[in-house]
Amino acid sequence: MGKYVGTPGNKKAILLVLGVMSMLVVSVLWQGSTAVVSHYEKGHVVMLDPGHGGYDPGATTKQGVYEKSINLQIAQKVKEMLGPSGIGVFLTREEDIDYVPEGVKGKTSKKQIDLNRRIEMAKEANADIFVSLHVNATASGLESGSETFYHYQSEAGKRLAELIQQEVIKIPGMNRRIAKPGDFYIIKNTSMPSVIVEVGYLSSLKEQKKLQQSWYQEQLARAIAKGIANFFI
Repeated sequence: MGKYVGTPGNKKAILLVLGVMSMLVVSVLWQGSTAVVSHYEKGHVVMLDPGHGGYDPGATTKQGVYEKSINLQIAQKVKEMLGPSGIGVFLTREEDIDYVPEGVKGKTSKKQIDLNRRIEMAKEANADIFVSLHVNATASGLESGSETFYHYQSEAGKRLAELIQQEVIKIPGMNRRIAKPGDFYIIKNTSMPSVIVEVGYLSSLKEQKKLQQSWYQEQLARAIAKGIANFFI
C-alpha cells in the first residue's frame, strides 16, 4: 500500500468519511423510512414464507380476520424494506393461494403437501435462510407478544431467531420474550437455517386491532428485516 501524502487535516477528514461509509455498509435502518439500507458483496438470498393461504386461513376471529392475510401483508413489507440492501428476497406466495392439488383429502395430507412445496421453493431458490411468518392464537385470549422459534439442532437457526427477536422486542409494548427452540415440521425439514416468527396473538383483542394496522405491520416488518440484515453481517 502506498504511503499517505497530505496534511494532517485532510487525513482526519478522509478517515472520518471512511468511517461513516463503513457504518453504512454494515447496516443502517431508517426509522422514518420503509427501507433497510445495507450493502453486501455476496448476493445473499432470503425465502420469506407467509404462513397458510388458500384453503388454510390459519388463526381466525369471529370478526372474520384471517391470519393468512396478515402474514402476507407483513411479508410483503419485509421484502420492500430489504429491497435496496442487495439481499435477494423471494416469497413462497404473493397472493392468497396454497399448493395442494385438487382431490387431495385429509387435513394432515393437505398441510404436508403445502409445506413440502414451500420447502422445495426455498431449495430451488438457493436460499441462505428461510423465515416463516405467522400469527399466534390461544383459546384463553390472554397471551400477547411475539415469539421466534428455531430448530433445536440448528446453531445458525438459533442465531437468526435471536437476532430477529432482539429487534422485535424493541417495539413499544412488546413482551420481552427470548427466541425458543422447537421441532416444527417446516424448520425441521429445510436445508438452510430456518425460523418461525409468530408476530403476535390474533386471540388478544388489543393485539388483534394493532395487527390489522399498516403502521404496526411496518414496525414488525422493519424489526424482522433488521434482524435478517444483521444475520448477514
